[in-house]
Amino acid sequence: MVDPITLAVVRNNLISVANGMQETAFRCSVTTLMYEIRDCGFAILDTDMGVIAQSQGLLGFLGSLGPATRNCIGTVGSKNLDPGDVVISTVPQITGSHSADMLLVTPIFYRDELFGYASAKSHLSDLGAKSSFPVDSRSIYEEGLHIPPLKYYQAGNLQENIWEIIKCNSRAPHLVWGDIQALISGCRFAERRVKELLDKYGMETVTECIEEMYNYSERMTRQAIQGMSDGTWMAEDYLDNNGIDLDKPILTKVAVTVKGSDITIDYSGSAPEQTGPVNGSLIGTLSSTRGAIKALTTPDLPTNEGCFRPVTVIAPEGSVYNPSAAAPSFLYFQININIVELINKALYQVLPEKIPACSGGDVCGAGYCGVDAETGRWWMALTPCVIGQGADLYSDGENFVHPHDTSSAKNAPTEVLESTYPLFIEKVEFVQDSGGAGKHRGGLGSMLHVKLPAPTTFFSFIERAKAPHWGINGGKEGLRNYALVLSKEKGEFEVLKTTGIELGKGDSVITIAGGGGGYGDPLERDVEAVREDVINGYVSIGQARQDYGVVIDPRTLVIDVKATQELRRKLRPN
Repeated sequence: MVDPITLAVVRNNLISVANGMQETAFRCSVTTLMYEIRDCGFAILDTDMGVIAQSQGLLGFLGSLGPATRNCIGTVGSKNLDPGDVVISTVPQITGSHSADMLLVTPIFYRDELFGYASAKSHLSDLGAKSSFPVDSRSIYEEGLHIPPLKYYQAGNLQENIWEIIKCNSRAPHLVWGDIQALISGCRFAERRVKELLDKYGMETVTECIEEMYNYSERMTRQAIQGMSDGTWMAEDYLDNNGIDLDKPILTKVAVTVKGSDITIDYSGSAPEQTGPVNGSLIGTLSSTRGAIKALTTPDLPTNEGCFRPVTVIAPEGSVYNPSAAAPSFLYFQININIVELINKALYQVLPEKIPACSGGDVCGAGYCGVDAETGRWWMALTPCVIGQGADLYSDGENFVHPHDTSSAKNAPTEVLESTYPLFIEKVEFVQDSGGAGKHRGGLGSMLHVKLPAPTTFFSFIERAKAPHWGINGGKEGLRNYALVLSKEKGEFEVLKTTGIELGKGDSVITIAGGGGGYGDPLERDVEAVREDVINGYVSIGQARQDYGVVIDPRTLVIDVKATQELRRKLRPN
């Protein structure tokens, strides 16, 4: 049995290696997708593709790296791997993502023995889809190049023919090349650092430490599940639409069953596979489910394979959570992020102290692309508009966050966008009154106003414009998400999902990200807290009166106590 000091040193070293993979890739990458928005994830895996340690990163990536790597290595064959190999794939059914996300795996050998794998996944700028973000695709074959699991590097040597295929299928091969090399650098970092660890402690000791890490995580997760009452809890929610049938909401359903120290998440009854690209994948469904349960059971515990052992996922074939291989899936992340809200909604009935109200969604997604007039090269920039978090039993929701991604994910700063792309940022600010009213207020969303100094294509993949940012226990909904196009030629109009709108010089797009839902009766909110919200610009004087029953003098910002007491009496139901 490994002594606790050695276990702690090895465990923290492995976590450090996973985070180092990410930091190395950030420093080597060439696009804001990776080094600013951080649309990527990294992990070290064992020989069975179990997660030993993982970096911070996107929820949909990190929980998928184990099964996605298992699919890749199952195709290539572990016996066919050599030191220096790099295996890649972009097939959605294999990677659990859309075809713009590349999975990259390198074997880690130690003295001719396979220790495990370094695995990474990232969104690449362009892999030949019909547009930068095909939100109206009807087939997966419209969504970009499908690369089956194969060796991109063999024994350290680039397979030029494979790169030529990738290059010929991309509008921006210079960007794709740079970010792939950054992913490889992250994996090479892991190989070096793991070998140093094995040199110091030996394969046997490190392997024993890893098994104890798994067992401890499993014990802690099971202990948390046992703290819940046995039973089944159900919930349903919606996506706005599937990208094609714009007036048809997509039903999602879940049944969460707790039995002893096991938990089963069943998505039976959810909408069938869709004609538009909001279909998920079984791996993506597994990934987001793991993330949601992890957040509710052991949020402060480092993630490894042991955390997942008590969790069983059921997603019927042919459903939006487990579609056929040819189903369009470019917006897979929207159905997968919905899983977090769906599970939260179900488990609020048994864990009211842990469950927040609905957030503003994943990201209020938008972006731009075009050909740079100076360089002649194609470019693409994602410009996510940051949302608000739902309030909970104890506090207001956080303003301006990505609540369903880890602390790694963030928006692209104004200075970086303007210095990297032909974009001008007029304004970024909180949206007043966007947080749902409640005893605890939902977090505020934001507004991003982009002005175009040159003709550009605008695209967007906005959700939660129609499906509410629901509140809990009497809390009100947060403001919805949407974008407003201001075009000299095309006029002024609202946009939710669009695969591409050609805009001219001087045109603008204002993206509005909604806030989180409120928690509890707004009339129970402390009147001084409402006044502070008004002073800070979070809540208008009108909304303070309408939602909270608080009367504030617009000149002095002093509360009219008598008028407030009378108004609250009138607003309270009999």
